[in-house]
Amino acid sequence: MNKPSFRTIVPALLLTWTLAALGQQPATGSRMFTFDGDAVGAAPAGFEFARTGSGAEGKWVVEADKDKPANHVLTQSSADPTDNRFPLAVVKDRTYKDVTLSVRARPISGNVDQGFGLVWRYRDANNYYVTRCNADEDNCTIYHVVKGSRQSFQNKSVKVAKNTWHTLKVEAAGNHFVVTYDGQKVLHATDDTLKEGGKVGLWTKADSVIQFDDLAVEGR
Repeated sequence: MNKPSFRTIVPALLLTWTLAALGQQPATGSRMFTFDGDAVGAAPAGFEFARTGSGAEGKWVVEADKDKPANHVLTQSSADPTDNRFPLAVVKDRTYKDVTLSVRARPISGNVDQGFGLVWRYRDANNYYVTRCNADEDNCTIYHVVKGSRQSFQNKSVKVAKNTWHTLKVEAAGNHFVVTYDGQKVLHATDDTLKEGGKVGLWTKADSVIQFDDLAVEGR
């Protein structure tokens, strides 16, 4: 059996050391966040929080599911009505370029908006991709956010019922993105804006009070 060469080992070690210095790990395999092991009333372990735009920071807390109290969910509970306000809960430590994400989400309230979304290739609060579904507008949309400016590149009308659990999924491979909503493929788009890997996470808008559960991350 051929042994790995010095030229093969050194670049791999350098990549590992660099990611470690940045507080990140190479993305491998699958991760699931159920929030059941997190304390009610506290922020969940393994996440960092940010906000695109203006207004108050998001308030992300673990709560007991009103229908199944033994089940914990993550709620963005701040109802600041600032329109240009996008609270984010981002998974720490690992980055991904090609990734499949899925989450269960329930829109609870919001007069300005009731939108929930998945974020990938997140570099910072002003640069990332997001796909979101909106219970006020009854549609799903995919955007890139660059320097804090959000630009949609595909949209489809779908029924998004309020106070109901929905499943949102995105498959990102290179510049190709497929979004599935409640088991139906609704968006199938390409975009070359953000080519490098980044973190993944959850997104809301304005005064949207949204509950999330079972965030699944599978890096490839």
